[in-house]
Amino acid sequence: MRISVRHELRFSAGEGTSHAVQHLLATPRDTPAQKVVEWTISMPGMDGAAVFDDAFGNVAHMVSQSQNDEALFIAISGIVDTKDCNGVLGKLETDPNIALFKRTTAQTRPNGHLINRLKAQQKAGSSRVDMFHWLMKVLHDANAPDEGEDDDTPEIAAEDHAHVFVAALRGMDVPARFVTGYVLSDVSAPTRLHCWAEAWDDGLGWIGFDPSVNLCPTPNYVRLAAGLDADTTALVRLVPNVPRAADDAIRVSQDMMANQQQQQQAISI
Repeated sequence: MRISVRHELRFSAGEGTSHAVQHLLATPRDTPAQKVVEWTISMPGMDGAAVFDDAFGNVAHMVSQSQNDEALFIAISGIVDTKDCNGVLGKLETDPNIALFKRTTAQTRPNGHLINRLKAQQKAGSSRVDMFHWLMKVLHDANAPDEGEDDDTPEIAAEDHAHVFVAALRGMDVPARFVTGYVLSDVSAPTRLHCWAEAWDDGLGWIGFDPSVNLCPTPNYVRLAAGLDADTTALVRLVPNVPRAADDAIRVSQDMMANQQQQQQAISI
């Protein structure tokens, strides 16, 4: 599947700020499930940005900007070809030591009751992968909205699901990481960046799990960055610091080829 992404963000660094430095995790890497066809980040100062791999193997940009009290504008656009790998990524070339992803953070403190339930699954003979799927379903079912109730903040729900999933597995001494990216939705509804999790299996490597929808990532997913939690995978970190919320607009569309005719289906998410 070919997916195109357009994401525009506008930040305010505050009155009196004369200089701002932005740390961006806004560039996807090739994985077994996706190949980046083209990708562009447009913003003042981007031409002189430092580009490097961060501690978690993500493509990072450090951008320095002169600031004259006007909004800071970022436009991210690109095309990514995706395929179905049943959520399995294996081990990526730029991955750090997997033990790094056993580290607990303030956002991923383990829940003792949930860990005891995981231990019971393990004692009953469940494989590690079966345990991952069990955990994903339990979290999804526990937090699913009641019938007729709308989920007004899907991006927050997805973040919470991913944090709890990661925390529980780290409590079992299993490497797990928080992931950000874009998802092509069949529902026209404004949203923000999506979040899910990846867990390590010694045989298969990294496997993706999205407890917010009880699915492993499909070809509808474009993976951006992975880290310990939402803070370490933030799309933009700004110095001086600004709140994580920003005025932004995301459009994800699918480019389809059928009978040698290309049709583009644009969907706002």
